[in-house]
Amino acid sequence: MDEKNIKILVLLFSVILIIIGYLTKDIGVFANLLIISTFLIFATFAFFEYEHYRQWKEMEDKLPNFLHDLTETMASGVPLPKAIKIVSKNDYGSLNSIVKYLSNQISWNVPVHKALDRVIEKTRRSKKLSTAFSILREAQMSGGNTVSVLTSLSESLELLKQIEKERKSILSQYTVIIYAISFIFLGVVAMINRVLLPIFASPQVAGMGGTGMGIVDPCAVCSGLSCDVCNLFAFLAYNFLGMPQEKPYYFASIFFLLSIIQAAFAGLVAGQVAEGSVRAGIKHSLILLSIVMASYLLLFRIGIIGV
Repeated sequence: MDEKNIKILVLLFSVILIIIGYLTKDIGVFANLLIISTFLIFATFAFFEYEHYRQWKEMEDKLPNFLHDLTETMASGVPLPKAIKIVSKNDYGSLNSIVKYLSNQISWNVPVHKALDRVIEKTRRSKKLSTAFSILREAQMSGGNTVSVLTSLSESLELLKQIEKERKSILSQYTVIIYAISFIFLGVVAMINRVLLPIFASPQVAGMGGTGMGIVDPCAVCSGLSCDVCNLFAFLAYNFLGMPQEKPYYFASIFFLLSIIQAAFAGLVAGQVAEGSVRAGIKHSLILLSIVMASYLLLFRIGIIGV
């Protein structure tokens, strides 16, 4: 089943879940199914986006091997069109589709420079790939020493590949730190909800005879637009997190939303730091979001948050 069909099935399944939730006339069931459907759609589209990114990265990793084989073949006196047909039989992973496309274009008597133009257009999403094929095209059109150009290009790409591996190895520790920060943030939120809020919310500090700060729940005295925001917080706390109806929901909802935002952006930062791409951060964001949501549901169930 291809990507398009899977996305359509996920969308249809999500719509069915939402309709079922609506037909139950239970706001709690509807809220949970709506959130599950939204997360399912987001996760599916994010997964395929990351898969595309991973395939492009694999193409870039295999590019030096392709150029090296092409250089060796041409060094033996084989012209570029025939050399491309020869090396297209080798295995270059995800790059096979591009190499075979180029070989097929040449087999159909398309001029090499025009075939390379089409490949450049197909690889616009990757600056490294499009630049490499552009250099190959210019070297072929100029009639210079194509072998020498390809040798320098493949060596440069191989060096760049090694540098990226070293960079990823060095910066991977910062990914661990970002994950640790997310867990620490959850711990701080749990401590504030369990220890500090009950003290500050009480006008009389238990056992000490002094007066507390007496923090007031803003949603207890809302008006106008603020009540709409409070209704959203109540919907989130009571119907998704399963918070008891008699408990104040404002601070619990605020901390939950803050944790969601922190997890989403921390994941994007982790991808940018470790792999140099925000797209790679989608994977980390999904992992952290899943951890945060599962942690909150667990903390609410065992009574650490929402007391």
